[in-house]
Amino acid sequence: MNELDNMDLQLPWSITTPMGEQLSTTLPKVSRSFEEFIAVDIWSGDSDPVYWAVVGAAREFGHAWATKFCVGMLAFYHTGTAAQAADYEGGEFWNHLERIYPTAPRGSERRHFRGVAGWEALQAMRKYSPDPVNFFGFPTTYKGVKSNCERHLNQFGPYFQLKICDYMDRCLGIPILSYDGLSRNLPTEPARAVKLMYPDVSHEYGFNALCERVNLLGLKAAPMFDRPVGPAEVETSLCGWKTTKYKGNWMGADILDKRQALQGYGDKAQRMISMMPPLVPKGTFLADL
Repeated sequence: MNELDNMDLQLPWSITTPMGEQLSTTLPKVSRSFEEFIAVDIWSGDSDPVYWAVVGAAREFGHAWATKFCVGMLAFYHTGTAAQAADYEGGEFWNHLERIYPTAPRGSERRHFRGVAGWEALQAMRKYSPDPVNFFGFPTTYKGVKSNCERHLNQFGPYFQLKICDYMDRCLGIPILSYDGLSRNLPTEPARAVKLMYPDVSHEYGFNALCERVNLLGLKAAPMFDRPVGPAEVETSLCGWKTTKYKGNWMGADILDKRQALQGYGDKAQRMISMMPPLVPKGTFLADL
């Protein structure tokens, strides 16, 4: 029998939030729709396992350390590099990032953070917030974050504008009060995913329609499960949906990748591995999208 044949199988699933609350649900073994995919993506922690670790780090190492970790992620988008940088205070934080700039590993989302342009982007970040602990003093709306990025920062396009919102809202306890404008400013890959789902309408219309569909599910946003899933979570899961459908990504791969990136970067990085969601063995969840 083909492993996709048993499409109605529901798996019992439990997970512990960074605050120690245990939550349980059932999830489809095989995701055949975006609604099923986003449920698995969020409940497994695979939508962004780093957020779980940042919340845990804020509790164990302090809010200031977690804030600096997030700033380090905005620079090189590499968890190990960010964990090392977070140990530095004030101007020494930026000095450290400057020292490692030529050779620091970059996540794929920061593959262009190199050369003169990347250096100037790093200097703009330093100028914007000489003390990295104060970096997230953005307006608490998506439009406000977008405006500040456009006025003060370099190489902070749609992807990293939303990443700032996520770090504020999901990791650092600074709620984003409105995501108005996001549907008109989607990052490239989520916009392409929406177009694949809704080929005959604008990606703005399609994204809003998809958010309405997801809203009916009553899902809560990870890692705290403290508010309904909204546009930011839909955007994140669109990336995963597209890579799963068209590139063969497996559900749980991001947890493994982010854990591996912390290996060898010190004691706090090692502790953050245990703060992430548990590994999801390959094949636990399947997709027929």
